[in-house]
Amino acid sequence: MFLQPTPLHLTVKEYVTPEKFDLWKEYGESIGFRYVASGPLVRSSYRAGELFVKTMVRKAKNTVDMP
Repeated sequence: MFLQPTPLHLTVKEYVTPEKFDLWKEYGESIGFRYVASGPLVRSSYRAGELFVKTMVRKAKNTVDMP
């Protein structure tokens, strides 16, 4: 959980539960995003390209393997 280090930092408005992260992931995918990394320690750009490529390769492989 994020604790406000000093009064100069943003205040904590709410604790986001794992279920809420799952809802945001589902929502992103429902509006057409091919990959959504949603979690408490996820940054928007950190390893985004690598995670996207791994997911696309995995999905392509699963599609090819299907009868």
